[in-house]
Amino acid sequence: MLILIWFVVCIIFAFVQFILGSSGHALELFALLTAIALFLLNKFINRMNIKK
Repeated sequence: MLILIWFVVCIIFAFVQFILGSSGHALELFALLTAIALFLLNKFINRMNIKK
């Protein structure tokens, strides 16, 4: 689980860094996208645990 989260965060970081570079808004966009991704990942994992 932790490795999956780490991969998601690294992919988001690489995407934001590629698009915005060293812009002042890169950190805010990274934080927002990471929060959304972790929320969706949590919902997906909870749904999978309920079906067991």
